[in-house]
Amino acid sequence: MISAMGAEVIGANPSVPLPSAPMAGRARAASWTIGAVLGVAAILAACTPTPTVPIGPDSPVVAPPAPDLVGPVRLEGSRLVDGAGRDVIIHGLNSVEKSPPFLSEITPTRLGGAELDRITGDGFNGIRLGVWPAAVVPSPGVVDQDYVDRVREVVDQLADRGLWVLLDFHQDVFWGMPTWATSPAAAALPADPPAGLDIGWAAAYASPRSTRQWDDWWANARTAPGSDLGVVDAYALGVAAVAERHADAPNVIGVEVINEPYPGSALLACGVSNCPDLDAAATRANTIVTEAVRAVAPDMPVWWTPQALFPIYSDTTMARPGPAGGPAGLSFHTYCLYTDGGEPTSPPPAASTLCGGVFEQAFDRAERLAQRWEGPALLTEFGASASPLNVTAPVRLADERLLSWFHWASGRYPDVVESQIVRPSAQATAGTPTSQSFDPATGEFRLTYRSDPSITAPTSIVVPGRAYPGGYEVTVTGGSVTSAPDAGRVLVQADGGPAHDVEVTLRRR
Repeated sequence: MISAMGAEVIGANPSVPLPSAPMAGRARAASWTIGAVLGVAAILAACTPTPTVPIGPDSPVVAPPAPDLVGPVRLEGSRLVDGAGRDVIIHGLNSVEKSPPFLSEITPTRLGGAELDRITGDGFNGIRLGVWPAAVVPSPGVVDQDYVDRVREVVDQLADRGLWVLLDFHQDVFWGMPTWATSPAAAALPADPPAGLDIGWAAAYASPRSTRQWDDWWANARTAPGSDLGVVDAYALGVAAVAERHADAPNVIGVEVINEPYPGSALLACGVSNCPDLDAAATRANTIVTEAVRAVAPDMPVWWTPQALFPIYSDTTMARPGPAGGPAGLSFHTYCLYTDGGEPTSPPPAASTLCGGVFEQAFDRAERLAQRWEGPALLTEFGASASPLNVTAPVRLADERLLSWFHWASGRYPDVVESQIVRPSAQATAGTPTSQSFDPATGEFRLTYRSDPSITAPTSIVVPGRAYPGGYEVTVTGGSVTSAPDAGRVLVQADGGPAHDVEVTLRRR
Protein backbone atom coordinates (compact mmCIF):
# COMPACT_ATOMS: atom_id res chain seq x y z
CA MET A 1 0.00 0.00 0.00
CA ILE A 2 1.52 3.29 -1.08
CA SER A 3 0.37 5.67 1.56
CA ALA A 4 1.18 8.23 4.19
CA MET A 5 4.43 8.52 6.06
CA GLY A 6 3.29 7.86 9.63
CA ALA A 7 1.33 4.88 10.88
CA GLU A 8 -0.38 2.94 8.15
CA VAL A 9 -2.14 0.12 9.88
CA ILE A 10 -5.48 -1.55 9.78
CA GLY A 11 -7.98 1.07 10.82
CA ALA A 12 -5.60 4.04 10.64
CA ASN A 13 -4.43 6.18 7.74
CA PRO A 14 -2.72 9.41 8.81
CA SER A 15 -1.89 11.52 5.78
CA VAL A 16 0.52 14.09 7.19
CA PRO A 17 4.01 13.69 5.70
CA LEU A 18 7.00 13.61 7.99
CA PRO A 19 9.70 16.26 7.52
CA SER A 20 12.14 15.51 4.71
CA ALA A 21 10.10 12.48 3.69
CA PRO A 22 8.45 11.85 0.33
CA MET A 23 4.92 13.15 -0.09
CA ALA A 24 2.33 11.02 1.67
CA GLY A 25 -0.97 9.44 0.78
CA ARG A 26 -2.17 6.65 -1.51
CA ALA A 27 -0.70 6.02 -4.91
CA ARG A 28 -3.72 4.51 -6.58
CA ALA A 29 -5.26 7.84 -7.60
CA ALA A 30 -1.91 8.75 -9.07
CA SER A 31 -1.56 5.39 -10.77
CA TRP A 32 -4.96 5.87 -12.35
CA THR A 33 -4.06 9.34 -13.59
CA ILE A 34 -0.71 8.22 -14.98
CA GLY A 35 -2.43 5.33 -16.70
CA ALA A 36 -5.05 7.61 -18.18
CA VAL A 37 -2.39 10.00 -19.46
CA LEU A 38 -0.54 7.10 -21.01
CA GLY A 39 -3.76 5.86 -22.56
CA VAL A 40 -3.26 2.26 -21.58
CA ALA A 41 -6.26 1.51 -19.34
CA ALA A 42 -8.08 -0.63 -21.90
CA ILE A 43 -11.73 -1.40 -21.25
CA LEU A 44 -12.39 -5.08 -21.80
CA ALA A 45 -15.81 -5.72 -20.30
CA ALA A 46 -18.77 -4.17 -18.58
CA CYS A 47 -19.48 -5.08 -14.97
CA THR A 48 -22.69 -4.95 -13.00
CA PRO A 49 -21.84 -3.83 -9.45
CA THR A 50 -22.27 -6.45 -6.74
CA PRO A 51 -25.27 -5.60 -4.52
CA THR A 52 -24.12 -3.99 -1.31
CA VAL A 53 -25.79 -4.07 2.09
CA PRO A 54 -24.59 -2.86 5.48
CA ILE A 55 -23.09 -5.60 7.59
CA GLY A 56 -25.05 -6.35 10.71
CA PRO A 57 -24.07 -6.16 14.36
CA ASP A 58 -22.30 -9.03 16.03
CA SER A 59 -24.50 -12.09 15.73
CA PRO A 60 -26.05 -13.28 18.97
CA VAL A 61 -26.36 -16.68 17.31
CA VAL A 62 -23.18 -17.52 15.33
CA ALA A 63 -20.25 -18.48 17.53
CA PRO A 64 -16.79 -16.98 16.89
CA PRO A 65 -14.81 -19.22 14.52
CA ALA A 66 -12.16 -21.42 16.09
CA PRO A 67 -8.71 -21.32 14.43
CA ASP A 68 -8.05 -23.95 11.78
CA LEU A 69 -4.48 -23.38 10.60
CA VAL A 70 -2.39 -26.42 9.69
CA GLY A 71 1.02 -25.36 8.42
CA PRO A 72 3.20 -25.06 6.64
CA VAL A 73 1.75 -23.87 3.34
CA ARG A 74 3.42 -25.15 0.20
CA LEU A 75 2.91 -24.01 -3.39
CA GLU A 76 1.71 -26.66 -5.83
CA GLY A 77 1.23 -25.13 -9.27
CA SER A 78 -1.51 -22.51 -8.89
CA ARG A 79 -2.53 -23.78 -5.44
CA LEU A 80 -1.66 -23.00 -1.84
CA VAL A 81 -1.78 -26.28 0.09
CA ASP A 82 -1.74 -26.60 3.88
CA GLY A 83 -0.07 -29.20 6.06
CA ALA A 84 -3.17 -31.42 5.90
CA GLY A 85 -3.15 -31.40 2.11
CA ARG A 86 -6.12 -29.03 1.83
CA ASP A 87 -6.45 -26.28 -0.78
CA VAL A 88 -6.09 -22.92 1.03
CA ILE A 89 -7.86 -19.67 0.15
CA ILE A 90 -6.87 -16.61 2.17
CA HIS A 91 -9.09 -13.61 2.81
CA GLY A 92 -6.71 -11.26 4.57
CA LEU A 93 -5.81 -7.70 5.51
CA ASN A 94 -2.73 -5.52 5.22
CA SER A 95 -1.02 -4.21 8.36
CA VAL A 96 1.91 -1.91 7.56
CA GLU A 97 3.45 0.48 10.10
CA LYS A 98 5.40 3.33 8.48
CA SER A 99 6.65 5.09 11.56
CA PRO A 100 8.64 3.83 14.55
CA PRO A 101 8.71 0.99 15.49
CA PHE A 102 8.11 0.18 11.78
CA LEU A 103 6.21 -2.97 12.71
CA SER A 104 2.55 -3.59 13.57
CA GLU A 105 3.09 -4.94 17.02
CA ILE A 106 0.49 -6.83 19.02
CA THR A 107 -0.92 -5.68 22.31
CA PRO A 108 -3.12 -8.16 24.21
CA THR A 109 -6.12 -7.45 21.96
CA ARG A 110 -4.89 -5.45 18.98
CA LEU A 111 -2.71 -5.69 15.91
CA GLY A 112 -1.69 -2.14 15.14
CA GLY A 113 -5.00 -0.25 15.02
CA ALA A 114 -7.30 -3.24 14.68
CA GLU A 115 -9.02 -5.51 17.16
CA LEU A 116 -7.78 -9.06 16.71
CA ASP A 117 -11.13 -10.50 17.77
CA ARG A 118 -12.79 -8.41 15.06
CA ILE A 119 -10.30 -9.60 12.45
CA THR A 120 -10.85 -13.29 13.17
CA GLY A 121 -14.55 -12.89 13.95
CA ASP A 122 -15.12 -11.28 10.57
CA GLY A 123 -13.64 -14.33 8.91
CA PHE A 124 -10.19 -13.09 7.92
CA ASN A 125 -7.45 -15.70 8.00
CA GLY A 126 -4.38 -13.81 6.81
CA ILE A 127 -2.24 -10.73 7.42
CA ARG A 128 0.14 -9.11 4.94
CA LEU A 129 2.59 -7.86 7.53
CA GLY A 130 4.77 -4.91 6.59
CA VAL A 131 8.51 -5.44 7.11
CA TRP A 132 10.56 -2.23 6.89
CA PRO A 133 13.72 -2.72 4.77
CA ALA A 134 15.52 0.20 6.43
CA ALA A 135 14.92 -1.39 9.83
CA VAL A 136 16.15 -4.81 8.67
CA VAL A 137 19.36 -3.65 6.97
CA PRO A 138 20.49 -0.34 8.51
CA SER A 139 23.91 -0.64 6.82
CA PRO A 140 25.06 -2.66 3.80
CA GLY A 141 25.79 -6.19 4.98
CA VAL A 142 24.49 -5.47 8.52
CA VAL A 143 21.19 -6.99 9.74
CA ASP A 144 19.36 -5.71 12.82
CA GLN A 145 18.61 -9.08 14.40
CA ASP A 146 16.59 -7.49 17.21
CA TYR A 147 14.12 -6.11 14.68
CA VAL A 148 13.97 -9.46 12.88
CA ASP A 149 13.26 -11.19 16.20
CA ARG A 150 10.43 -8.72 16.91
CA VAL A 151 8.90 -9.57 13.54
CA ARG A 152 9.02 -13.24 14.54
CA GLU A 153 7.27 -12.48 17.84
CA VAL A 154 4.38 -10.87 15.97
CA VAL A 155 4.24 -13.77 13.51
CA ASP A 156 4.04 -16.30 16.35
CA GLN A 157 1.24 -14.38 18.04
CA LEU A 158 -0.70 -14.27 14.76
CA ALA A 159 -0.23 -18.04 14.45
CA ASP A 160 -1.93 -18.44 17.81
CA ARG A 161 -4.91 -16.60 16.30
CA GLY A 162 -5.00 -18.91 13.27
CA LEU A 163 -3.71 -16.27 10.83
CA TRP A 164 -1.45 -16.93 7.86
CA VAL A 165 1.23 -14.26 7.34
CA LEU A 166 2.83 -12.87 4.20
CA LEU A 167 6.02 -10.93 5.02
CA ASP A 168 5.81 -7.81 2.84
CA PHE A 169 9.04 -5.83 2.30
CA HIS A 170 7.37 -2.46 1.96
CA GLN A 171 8.42 0.85 0.40
CA ASP A 172 6.62 3.88 -1.03
CA VAL A 173 8.51 6.43 -3.17
CA PHE A 174 11.66 4.84 -1.70
CA TRP A 175 10.38 5.67 1.81
CA GLY A 176 11.17 2.52 3.73
CA MET A 177 14.32 1.76 1.79
CA PRO A 178 17.64 2.12 3.66
CA THR A 179 19.42 5.44 3.24
CA TRP A 180 22.40 3.62 1.73
CA ALA A 181 20.13 2.45 -1.10
CA THR A 182 20.13 6.03 -2.41
CA SER A 183 23.37 6.79 -4.21
CA PRO A 184 25.10 10.17 -3.76
CA ALA A 185 24.20 10.96 -7.37
CA ALA A 186 20.50 10.31 -6.68
CA ALA A 187 20.56 12.20 -3.38
CA ALA A 188 21.85 15.28 -5.19
CA LEU A 189 18.82 15.39 -7.50
CA PRO A 190 15.55 17.24 -6.78
CA ALA A 191 12.82 15.27 -5.03
CA ASP A 192 10.06 17.50 -6.42
CA PRO A 193 7.88 16.09 -9.21
CA PRO A 194 7.80 17.70 -12.65
CA ALA A 195 5.93 21.00 -12.80
CA GLY A 196 2.29 20.58 -13.74
CA LEU A 197 2.06 16.92 -12.76
CA ASP A 198 -0.80 17.56 -10.37
CA ILE A 199 -1.74 14.01 -9.41
CA GLY A 200 -1.19 14.08 -5.68
CA TRP A 201 1.67 12.86 -3.53
CA ALA A 202 2.63 9.98 -5.81
CA ALA A 203 3.83 12.47 -8.40
CA ALA A 204 7.05 12.30 -6.36
CA TYR A 205 7.70 8.95 -8.05
CA ALA A 206 8.37 10.94 -11.23
CA SER A 207 10.90 13.24 -9.57
CA PRO A 208 14.51 13.20 -10.81
CA ARG A 209 15.63 11.71 -7.48
CA SER A 210 13.09 8.87 -7.50
CA THR A 211 13.77 8.10 -11.15
CA ARG A 212 17.49 7.76 -10.44
CA GLN A 213 16.87 5.73 -7.27
CA TRP A 214 14.88 3.19 -9.21
CA ASP A 215 17.25 3.15 -12.16
CA ASP A 216 20.03 2.36 -9.67
CA TRP A 217 17.89 -0.38 -8.15
CA TRP A 218 17.20 -2.07 -11.47
CA ALA A 219 20.90 -1.80 -12.40
CA ASN A 220 21.99 -3.19 -8.99
CA ALA A 221 24.29 -0.17 -8.70
CA ARG A 222 27.06 -0.17 -6.09
CA THR A 223 25.92 0.90 -2.62
CA ALA A 224 29.02 3.04 -2.10
CA PRO A 225 32.21 3.88 -4.02
CA GLY A 226 34.55 0.91 -3.82
CA SER A 227 31.89 -1.42 -2.39
CA ASP A 228 31.53 -4.92 -3.75
CA LEU A 229 27.83 -4.96 -2.92
CA GLY A 230 25.16 -3.75 -5.29
CA VAL A 231 22.01 -2.23 -3.83
CA VAL A 232 19.96 -5.34 -4.62
CA ASP A 233 22.74 -7.62 -3.28
CA ALA A 234 22.77 -5.81 0.08
CA TYR A 235 18.96 -5.68 0.22
CA ALA A 236 18.80 -9.42 -0.50
CA LEU A 237 20.84 -10.16 2.62
CA GLY A 238 18.09 -8.57 4.71
CA VAL A 239 15.30 -10.50 3.00
CA ALA A 240 17.30 -13.70 3.48
CA ALA A 241 17.80 -12.96 7.20
CA VAL A 242 14.06 -12.55 7.70
CA ALA A 243 13.34 -15.69 5.67
CA GLU A 244 15.85 -17.71 7.69
CA ARG A 245 14.34 -16.54 10.99
CA HIS A 246 10.90 -17.67 9.79
CA ALA A 247 11.88 -20.86 8.01
CA ASP A 248 10.16 -22.93 10.71
CA ALA A 249 7.19 -20.60 11.24
CA PRO A 250 4.17 -22.75 10.28
CA ASN A 251 1.93 -19.81 9.41
CA VAL A 252 4.29 -17.87 7.08
CA ILE A 253 3.27 -18.24 3.44
CA GLY A 254 6.43 -16.55 2.19
CA VAL A 255 8.36 -13.33 1.72
CA GLU A 256 7.36 -10.68 -0.82
CA VAL A 257 10.51 -9.29 -2.47
CA ILE A 258 9.46 -5.62 -2.62
CA ASN A 259 6.26 -3.60 -2.66
CA GLU A 260 5.33 -1.82 -5.92
CA PRO A 261 8.74 -1.22 -7.50
CA TYR A 262 8.61 1.82 -9.77
CA PRO A 263 9.77 1.61 -13.43
CA GLY A 264 12.10 4.62 -13.12
CA SER A 265 13.12 6.09 -16.48
CA ALA A 266 11.30 3.22 -18.23
CA LEU A 267 7.91 4.60 -17.13
CA LEU A 268 6.76 5.78 -20.56
CA ALA A 269 7.99 2.66 -22.31
CA CYS A 270 6.17 0.42 -19.83
CA GLY A 271 2.98 2.44 -20.05
CA VAL A 272 2.82 2.90 -23.81
CA SER A 273 3.75 -0.68 -24.70
CA ASN A 274 5.93 -3.34 -23.13
CA CYS A 275 9.35 -2.74 -21.57
CA PRO A 276 11.31 -5.99 -22.04
CA ASP A 277 14.63 -4.48 -20.95
CA LEU A 278 13.15 -3.45 -17.61
CA ASP A 279 11.40 -6.81 -17.30
CA ALA A 280 14.76 -8.52 -17.75
CA ALA A 281 16.26 -6.27 -15.07
CA ALA A 282 13.33 -7.08 -12.77
CA THR A 283 13.91 -10.79 -13.32
CA ARG A 284 17.59 -10.35 -12.41
CA ALA A 285 16.79 -8.34 -9.27
CA ASN A 286 14.16 -10.80 -8.07
CA THR A 287 16.48 -13.71 -8.81
CA ILE A 288 19.26 -12.17 -6.69
CA VAL A 289 16.87 -11.92 -3.74
CA THR A 290 15.43 -15.38 -4.34
CA GLU A 291 18.84 -17.03 -4.48
CA ALA A 292 19.79 -15.37 -1.19
CA VAL A 293 16.60 -16.73 0.39
CA ARG A 294 17.11 -20.21 -1.07
CA ALA A 295 20.60 -20.39 0.45
CA VAL A 296 19.20 -20.19 3.99
CA ALA A 297 15.52 -21.19 3.68
CA PRO A 298 15.14 -23.53 0.67
CA ASP A 299 11.42 -24.18 1.21
CA MET A 300 10.36 -20.58 1.88
CA PRO A 301 7.96 -19.36 -0.84
CA VAL A 302 9.14 -16.16 -2.53
CA TRP A 303 6.60 -13.80 -4.06
CA TRP A 304 7.69 -11.69 -7.03
CA THR A 305 6.20 -8.36 -8.08
CA PRO A 306 6.73 -6.86 -11.57
CA GLN A 307 7.14 -3.10 -12.05
CA ALA A 308 4.25 -1.13 -10.56
CA LEU A 309 2.29 -0.43 -13.76
CA PHE A 310 1.54 -4.16 -13.99
CA PRO A 311 -1.15 -5.45 -14.27
CA ILE A 312 -3.43 -2.40 -14.52
CA TYR A 313 -1.64 -0.30 -17.12
CA SER A 314 0.87 -2.64 -18.73
CA ASP A 315 1.70 -6.28 -19.20
CA THR A 316 5.07 -7.87 -18.52
CA THR A 317 7.49 -10.28 -20.15
CA MET A 318 9.22 -11.21 -16.89
CA ALA A 319 10.71 -14.68 -17.03
CA ARG A 320 9.59 -17.56 -14.84
CA PRO A 321 11.20 -17.54 -11.36
CA GLY A 322 13.27 -20.61 -12.12
CA PRO A 323 17.02 -19.95 -11.83
CA ALA A 324 17.02 -20.37 -8.06
CA GLY A 325 14.50 -23.20 -7.96
CA GLY A 326 12.01 -23.63 -5.12
CA PRO A 327 8.50 -22.27 -4.68
CA ALA A 328 7.66 -18.85 -6.11
CA GLY A 329 4.45 -16.98 -6.88
CA LEU A 330 3.10 -13.66 -8.18
CA SER A 331 1.95 -10.78 -5.98
CA PHE A 332 -0.25 -8.22 -7.75
CA HIS A 333 -2.42 -5.19 -6.90
CA THR A 334 -5.49 -3.74 -8.56
CA TYR A 335 -7.25 -0.40 -8.16
CA CYS A 336 -9.50 1.89 -10.19
CA LEU A 337 -11.36 5.17 -9.56
CA TYR A 338 -11.98 7.00 -6.28
CA THR A 339 -8.96 5.64 -4.43
CA ASP A 340 -8.46 7.53 -1.18
CA GLY A 341 -11.87 9.06 -1.76
CA GLY A 342 -15.26 8.41 -3.24
CA GLU A 343 -18.69 8.31 -1.69
CA PRO A 344 -20.28 5.34 0.10
CA THR A 345 -22.91 4.94 -2.61
CA SER A 346 -23.34 2.80 -5.68
CA PRO A 347 -21.04 4.12 -8.41
CA PRO A 348 -22.36 5.57 -11.67
CA PRO A 349 -22.93 2.99 -14.42
CA ALA A 350 -20.15 4.48 -16.56
CA ALA A 351 -17.64 4.12 -13.73
CA SER A 352 -18.76 0.55 -13.09
CA THR A 353 -18.31 -0.30 -16.74
CA LEU A 354 -14.91 1.38 -16.88
CA CYS A 355 -13.59 -0.30 -13.76
CA GLY A 356 -15.14 -3.62 -14.69
CA GLY A 357 -12.84 -3.65 -17.70
CA VAL A 358 -9.82 -2.45 -15.74
CA PHE A 359 -10.24 -5.16 -13.12
CA GLU A 360 -10.94 -7.92 -15.65
CA GLN A 361 -7.81 -6.98 -17.55
CA ALA A 362 -5.70 -6.90 -14.40
CA PHE A 363 -6.88 -10.33 -13.27
CA ASP A 364 -6.41 -11.77 -16.77
CA ARG A 365 -2.84 -10.49 -16.99
CA ALA A 366 -1.97 -11.67 -13.49
CA GLU A 367 -3.35 -15.15 -14.08
CA ARG A 368 -1.62 -15.48 -17.44
CA LEU A 369 1.71 -14.51 -15.91
CA ALA A 370 1.26 -16.87 -12.95
CA GLN A 371 0.37 -19.72 -15.29
CA ARG A 372 3.49 -18.99 -17.34
CA TRP A 373 5.50 -19.12 -14.13
CA GLU A 374 3.68 -22.31 -13.09
CA GLY A 375 2.85 -20.75 -9.73
CA PRO A 376 -0.05 -19.10 -7.91
CA ALA A 377 -1.27 -15.52 -8.23
CA LEU A 378 -1.98 -13.63 -5.00
CA LEU A 379 -3.95 -10.35 -4.88
CA THR A 380 -2.09 -8.50 -2.13
CA GLU A 381 -3.76 -5.06 -2.30
CA PHE A 382 -7.11 -3.62 -3.37
CA GLY A 383 -10.05 -1.62 -2.10
CA ALA A 384 -8.58 1.49 -0.44
CA SER A 385 -11.62 3.69 -1.07
CA ALA A 386 -14.84 4.91 0.52
CA SER A 387 -16.62 3.82 -2.66
CA PRO A 388 -17.64 0.16 -2.94
CA LEU A 389 -16.48 0.28 -6.57
CA ASN A 390 -12.92 -0.76 -5.67
CA VAL A 391 -14.13 -3.77 -3.67
CA THR A 392 -17.15 -5.29 -5.39
CA ALA A 393 -15.47 -6.29 -8.64
CA PRO A 394 -12.18 -7.59 -7.11
CA VAL A 395 -13.88 -9.85 -4.55
CA ARG A 396 -16.30 -11.15 -7.18
CA LEU A 397 -13.46 -11.90 -9.59
CA ALA A 398 -11.36 -13.47 -6.84
CA ASP A 399 -14.24 -15.77 -5.91
CA GLU A 400 -14.84 -16.70 -9.54
CA ARG A 401 -11.15 -17.49 -10.04
CA LEU A 402 -10.60 -18.99 -6.57
CA LEU A 403 -7.80 -16.57 -5.74
CA SER A 404 -6.62 -15.47 -2.31
CA TRP A 405 -6.61 -11.77 -1.42
CA PHE A 406 -5.48 -9.18 1.12
CA HIS A 407 -7.68 -6.08 1.40
CA TRP A 408 -5.77 -2.91 2.23
CA ALA A 409 -7.38 -2.43 5.65
CA SER A 410 -10.49 -3.04 7.73
CA GLY A 411 -12.37 -0.89 10.19
CA ARG A 412 -11.85 2.41 8.38
CA TYR A 413 -14.33 2.20 5.50
CA PRO A 414 -18.15 2.59 5.38
CA ASP A 415 -20.37 -0.45 5.86
CA VAL A 416 -21.24 -0.41 2.17
CA VAL A 417 -17.56 -1.21 1.52
CA GLU A 418 -16.86 -3.50 4.44
CA SER A 419 -19.99 -5.54 3.75
CA GLN A 420 -18.12 -6.83 0.70
CA ILE A 421 -15.11 -8.20 2.56
CA VAL A 422 -16.94 -9.62 5.58
CA ARG A 423 -18.02 -12.81 3.86
CA PRO A 424 -17.90 -16.59 4.26
CA SER A 425 -15.06 -18.42 2.58
CA ALA A 426 -13.75 -21.93 2.10
CA GLN A 427 -10.47 -21.40 3.90
CA ALA A 428 -9.30 -25.01 3.56
CA THR A 429 -10.84 -27.48 1.12
CA ALA A 430 -10.28 -31.23 1.35
CA GLY A 431 -9.97 -31.59 -2.39
CA THR A 432 -10.03 -29.28 -5.39
CA PRO A 433 -12.46 -26.34 -5.23
CA THR A 434 -14.26 -25.74 -8.51
CA SER A 435 -16.45 -22.75 -7.63
CA GLN A 436 -17.16 -20.37 -4.76
CA SER A 437 -19.67 -17.52 -4.66
CA PHE A 438 -21.35 -15.24 -2.15
CA ASP A 439 -24.28 -12.85 -2.55
CA PRO A 440 -23.97 -10.19 0.19
CA ALA A 441 -27.57 -9.09 -0.34
CA THR A 442 -29.12 -12.49 0.36
CA GLY A 443 -26.30 -14.15 2.30
CA GLU A 444 -26.29 -17.19 0.03
CA PHE A 445 -22.88 -18.86 -0.15
CA ARG A 446 -22.06 -21.77 -2.44
CA LEU A 447 -18.98 -23.94 -2.63
CA THR A 448 -18.41 -26.87 -4.95
CA TYR A 449 -15.32 -29.05 -4.86
CA ARG A 450 -13.96 -32.41 -5.96
CA SER A 451 -13.21 -34.49 -2.90
CA ASP A 452 -9.81 -36.09 -2.28
CA PRO A 453 -10.20 -39.36 -0.30
CA SER A 454 -6.54 -39.19 0.78
CA ILE A 455 -7.22 -36.07 2.90
CA THR A 456 -8.59 -36.85 6.34
CA ALA A 457 -9.03 -33.27 7.58
CA PRO A 458 -12.45 -31.71 6.89
CA THR A 459 -13.27 -28.90 4.52
CA SER A 460 -13.30 -25.73 6.63
CA ILE A 461 -15.65 -22.83 5.81
CA VAL A 462 -15.56 -19.71 8.00
CA VAL A 463 -18.91 -18.02 8.70
CA PRO A 464 -18.62 -14.41 9.99
CA GLY A 465 -21.35 -13.67 12.51
CA ARG A 466 -21.85 -10.12 11.19
CA ALA A 467 -22.82 -11.55 7.80
CA TYR A 468 -25.36 -13.90 9.43
CA PRO A 469 -26.93 -11.94 12.33
CA GLY A 470 -29.80 -14.42 12.71
CA GLY A 471 -27.75 -17.54 12.11
CA TYR A 472 -27.70 -19.77 9.04
CA GLU A 473 -28.85 -23.03 7.52
CA VAL A 474 -26.41 -25.28 5.67
CA THR A 475 -27.08 -28.05 3.16
CA VAL A 476 -24.51 -30.45 1.72
CA THR A 477 -24.66 -32.79 -1.25
CA GLY A 478 -22.00 -35.49 -1.34
CA GLY A 479 -20.96 -35.06 2.27
CA SER A 480 -22.10 -34.15 5.76
CA VAL A 481 -21.64 -31.36 8.29
CA THR A 482 -19.60 -32.34 11.36
CA SER A 483 -19.62 -28.95 13.14
CA ALA A 484 -22.25 -27.72 15.58
CA PRO A 485 -25.26 -25.69 14.40
CA ASP A 486 -24.42 -22.01 13.90
CA ALA A 487 -20.73 -22.62 14.48
CA GLY A 488 -18.43 -19.89 13.25
CA ARG A 489 -16.71 -22.51 11.16
CA VAL A 490 -18.62 -25.09 9.12
CA LEU A 491 -16.74 -28.39 8.86
CA VAL A 492 -17.72 -30.73 6.03
CA GLN A 493 -16.66 -34.35 5.61
CA ALA A 494 -17.07 -35.80 2.14
CA ASP A 495 -18.87 -39.11 1.79
CA GLY A 496 -16.60 -42.14 1.58
CA GLY A 497 -15.51 -43.83 -1.60
CA PRO A 498 -13.74 -42.47 -4.66
CA ALA A 499 -13.38 -38.79 -5.48
CA HIS A 500 -16.69 -37.11 -6.17
CA ASP A 501 -18.31 -33.67 -6.32
CA VAL A 502 -19.42 -32.00 -3.09
CA GLU A 503 -21.70 -28.97 -2.94
CA VAL A 504 -22.19 -26.82 0.17
CA THR A 505 -24.81 -24.05 0.45
CA LEU A 506 -25.29 -21.59 3.31
CA ARG A 507 -28.36 -19.37 3.66
CA ARG A 508 -29.32 -16.76 6.24
CA ARG A 509 -31.91 -17.88 8.69
